[in-house]
Amino acid sequence: MNYCTVICDIKASRQMDNREEIQYKIIDMLKKANEIFKDIIISPFLITLGDEWQGLLSYPCDYERVINFFKVSIPNINFYTGIGIGDVEIHNFELTVNQLDGPSFYRAREALLYAKKNNLPRVILFDGWNNI
Repeated sequence: MNYCTVICDIKASRQMDNREEIQYKIIDMLKKANEIFKDIIISPFLITLGDEWQGLLSYPCDYERVINFFKVSIPNINFYTGIGIGDVEIHNFELTVNQLDGPSFYRAREALLYAKKNNLPRVILFDGWNNI
């Protein structure tokens, strides 16, 4: 079964003067996203590293709606997005997203790293193909 892992990371966050304020905005944004999109969320979005957040969605789904929600919620803040489509190896969805594992997560991480390296806003990887 396929899932959609979404990982987002703010661009150049270490250079931001208001980093703490942005962190709180992200926390509030994720709480709202987890409620608004609960019908497609398998494992809720949460901050995983500093200013990086991730979540696991059902697939197929309208992940564009989720990403657009993030853009509207934190306007004037640019972020990279890595999306991985694939299976997961741990199916205990009572665990938090950072405790899960599998191809969907590997692809999302690879997509995020590619996006950062090539300064692209979004990269999607799906079992042998990618959409940049």
